[in-house]
Amino acid sequence: MRNTMRKVLTGDRFIVEYRIEATSYEEARQIAFSIRVEQTVEFPYDWLPNQWFKDEVTGRLESLAEVETGSFVARISYLSSLTAGEATQFLNIVFGNSSLQPGIWVQDILLNEELIEIFKGPRFGVEGIRAHLGVEKRPLLQAVVKPIGLSASELAFMCKSYANARVDVVKDDHGITNQRFAPFSERVKRCVEAIHEGRAKSGGNTIYAVNVSADGKETIERAYEAKELGADAIMVAPGLVGYGVLHALARDENLKMPIISHPSFAGGHIMPGSSGVDFPVWFGTLPRFFGADMPIFVTYGGRFSVSKETCRTVVERCLESSLPMKTCVPSPGGGVTEARIPELVEAFGNDSMYLVGGDMFHRGPNLEENAAAFIRLLESMVIE
Repeated sequence: MRNTMRKVLTGDRFIVEYRIEATSYEEARQIAFSIRVEQTVEFPYDWLPNQWFKDEVTGRLESLAEVETGSFVARISYLSSLTAGEATQFLNIVFGNSSLQPGIWVQDILLNEELIEIFKGPRFGVEGIRAHLGVEKRPLLQAVVKPIGLSASELAFMCKSYANARVDVVKDDHGITNQRFAPFSERVKRCVEAIHEGRAKSGGNTIYAVNVSADGKETIERAYEAKELGADAIMVAPGLVGYGVLHALARDENLKMPIISHPSFAGGHIMPGSSGVDFPVWFGTLPRFFGADMPIFVTYGGRFSVSKETCRTVVERCLESSLPMKTCVPSPGGGVTEARIPELVEAFGNDSMYLVGGDMFHRGPNLEENAAAFIRLLESMVIE
């Protein structure tokens, strides 16, 4: 895995790189002009009150270059003070109204020192998760309790089986929330007890992550309830609850829990189309900026349409060491099978966490034995 060096900006501006589809340099320049106005003042440029608005408040085109026929990259800088130090307003500046225009993609974001100090990144990161687990080198394993429709006791049995096998992280399926057949409080209580029993038997340090994605402030309330009930970590889907909520959870000094970010509902932002956010930005850059310790992304070769190189870029964004914030644990899923583990570890390395869902059942009904086989395989796959 190569380590990409990324510059941290000084001064009072940060940079967003946009990929623009245009028939000529002049058209691309006009689109870039509309972006820098739309993303800031959203006001007729010629009617701005004074030159300060034009030179400072409005986005500033730092460079524009054609990268291939019909495709240009514009680097536009913005005053960091325009973000108000808020994740939500930061994203509004990055790609608010311009996301409604065709032919524009966000392909990178370069923070300045001020915003890095505000957003801070993961609280635990790779080193913290490994320290908690007591796993020094081998690739990590994440297992899912599923499917939706099981009772709380049935989900708890799965948790115990995984903890018996010393699975690193056991998480709720993203569709399991507060349904009547497994109410949130009962489910979390039973699953926590099961994880503790399994850890006592195996001597392992399995982390149990609770899905807390919900409506409005209830996401925060469920996170606190999960902690009170003894859960080790939480999971949210930023596409559903917003990156602002992820950031709030990560920076909450009374919560201080590892966080998994889940990709549900993100497809409309990142899938090929007329405009959007590049896959590595949505699943690598933004989760890390806003505090996810273990961002999940869909991997190549499974049931989702994404390339190996794109996935490798996500991993690089999570693990690049040049940023003054902790690295996070990239967690590829959606097509991770026992047969593919060697290939995926070669592609993504030791510091990734391989998310196994349905394939955990392919050997048969004994989940403890099945999970133990995955752990043995990962132990044999350490890349020196």
